Amino acid sequence: MGKGKKTVINRPAYTMAITDGKHAEMTLYGDIVEARPVDWWTGEEVAGDFIIQSEFLSDLETIKDCDDLTIHLNSCGGDAFVAIAIHNRLRELPAVKTCIVDGAAMSGGSLIMCACDTVKVNPSSIILIHDCWSYAFDRFNSTKLRKLADDLDVINESQAEIYARKTGMEAENIRELMAKETMITGRKAVEFGLADEVIEDADDADVSISADHHTLYACGRKMRFAAMGELPDGIKVVETEPETDGGDNTPEASGKNGGKGTMTWEEFRKENPEAAEAAIAEAQASVSHAEAEEAARASERARCEEIDGLRGVFDDATIQAAKYGENPCTAQEMAFRAAQEMAKQGRTFLNQLQADYKESGADAVGAAPAAEEDDKPMTADDMRAAGAAMAKKLRGEKTEEV
Repeated sequence: MGKGKKTVINRPAYTMAITDGKHAEMTLYGDIVEARPVDWWTGEEVAGDFIIQSEFLSDLETIKDCDDLTIHLNSCGGDAFVAIAIHNRLRELPAVKTCIVDGAAMSGGSLIMCACDTVKVNPSSIILIHDCWSYAFDRFNSTKLRKLADDLDVINESQAEIYARKTGMEAENIRELMAKETMITGRKAVEFGLADEVIEDADDADVSISADHHTLYACGRKMRFAAMGELPDGIKVVETEPETDGGDNTPEASGKNGGKGTMTWEEFRKENPEAAEAAIAEAQASVSHAEAEEAARASERARCEEIDGLRGVFDDATIQAAKYGENPCTAQEMAFRAAQEMAKQGRTFLNQLQADYKESGADAVGAAPAAEEDDKPMTADDMRAAGAAMAKKLRGEKTEEV
């Protein structure tokens, strides 16, 4: 990459910029995922700020020859496997790496942070380390559940190795902090060794959290995350949602001055109109990843409740198959499938009945023979003769045998 070469890569959740071929700046604001999430209920892509593994690692090749890299980070984390992969790839870069935690470096975000040689934090920056967790949607026996727990422990050990390398602490002590779901602010992060320097003279990051501890507001961004551990001192709790502008992930200008002097939004918009428009469109997205997940969970609960409401009509096997089988479905689809199965069983019964009839040879049996003469109806003369004979018999007189 020659001297004076300028490159800007703009994604909804991050931007990479190189101005002279040697110095690179990166902003990393978003959730860490393997692929863009899709709403399983609608089949549509979920809107939101996503650091997508394939895109990020491909874009990272652009800056692999730079001498130094500064990363501005604001992330509540995401997929542990992807975060570990990004951490390892960043560590491989020969560049001197500096991470500035603009707002949050939580969960997987803290793993990426630890890939850098120097970590700088604001006093209000939030760092979170914790044991990994997983969704479990299936039928489990005790063996499968133990296997899942063992797999999670392996991931925990992998993360502990990353934190131990950064802090110099024993992995066993790190595991204790992870088990407690340790959430700390900037100064405490320096004490723990997770960060190296507190930025004292910078404008402190505006960080606050919702009253239910499910939404973090940092650097003009609204980020959903699972409530974990105890909140550290100094984090403002808000009852009403503060105004957010989607955040500005414009990179700082890189150059011989080490990245001093920030490029203004108007300058960036003038030089990169397409990237600016993409950033504006991204900022206007109204549905977050976490909100879509919550809607999906509500739909799933409603689906299962409707199916459970039919327990008096269908057997347990049918109910379980509809809820958790290989092809889960709605209550209406379950009823339709059951009706189809009953019709299929009815057709099978009729086919078997027809086959039994043919095998019996009953169709070769002729009609019954005609009735004997005695069975013919009696004429009037016959009835009179029969009556006369009965009268004689009653009187003791002999009757003639015919």
